[in-house]
Amino acid sequence: MVLLSRFAAFSLMAVSLLFSQPSSAGTDAAAKVGDIYITSHELQREIRKRIPLETSFHSGVNSEKIEQIRTAALELLIERAYKVQYAFDNEIPGAVEVLDKRMQAFLGQYKNPEELTKALGGETLEAYRASLYRQLLAEKAEEIVVNSKVAVTEQMLKDYYVANQKRYFRPLQFKASHILVQVDPAANDEVVATRKSRAEALLARAKSGEDFYNLAYYESDERSRYVGGNLGYFHEGQTVQEFEQAVKAMKPGEVAGLVRTRWGFHIIKLDERNEARQLSYDEVKGQIRETMEKEQRAALYAQWMSDLKKRYPVTKLK
Repeated sequence: MVLLSRFAAFSLMAVSLLFSQPSSAGTDAAAKVGDIYITSHELQREIRKRIPLETSFHSGVNSEKIEQIRTAALELLIERAYKVQYAFDNEIPGAVEVLDKRMQAFLGQYKNPEELTKALGGETLEAYRASLYRQLLAEKAEEIVVNSKVAVTEQMLKDYYVANQKRYFRPLQFKASHILVQVDPAANDEVVATRKSRAEALLARAKSGEDFYNLAYYESDERSRYVGGNLGYFHEGQTVQEFEQAVKAMKPGEVAGLVRTRWGFHIIKLDERNEARQLSYDEVKGQIRETMEKEQRAALYAQWMSDLKKRYPVTKLK
């Protein structure tokens, strides 16, 4: 509560002034869109957020990769600033209640002012709050200009289904589990024989009624072992020929093997077989709606961004 008390006199008018006028923060800005400054702290925060998503533990982060991440982060913040400037110009109010809740959640992560100061990294609490407010303004503007205008009627859905029926024809489908006894493609005959003998023993255990899930979990040489060898659903043409030919000849509930592929010897349990058929309108209506709404949203968003880029100049300061 002590930390929150610092916001008591921070009025909405003060927030607005912070956004629209060059201040001491403006001299430390990374870019400016119209009258909206993108602070260096915002840019660094976005870069830190992206680094774990765009790098791996093994690859590390070299200077070239950091520059790519920085460029992408700045472009995202420029796009956000377009939305904020639009919100100001069109007098879209910010959601102050939501802002307070997000600030409370942020402050709740830190046990004392020292931890908070360290986390802010030189940014003032008021500046962080202002940045968060800009994010909310951008979200509100996008909701009004883009999301609220997405509209798909029942007739549009039906017309789309009729025009794209081929897209909703489901080929022969299987659901299966397997146990793999891995064999190196370069293995000699003696090794292959040993691995085959192990696979035959596992096949005998599976056919005798031993729980397939547990058998796969403890004996399979492939990552699907952790889900009992479950491969999920796959269509005709989605797996290697030897495996597909085997499952085509099986009945649901049946265990078969050994099936040799380039990975080794497989023991297969067929769980389901669903014949090829045309999916009905009711089955795919939700999927079609999702597709059409996504397409509409993308078109509306692209047009909005195009208009904003023509209206507001961008100055990259760093």
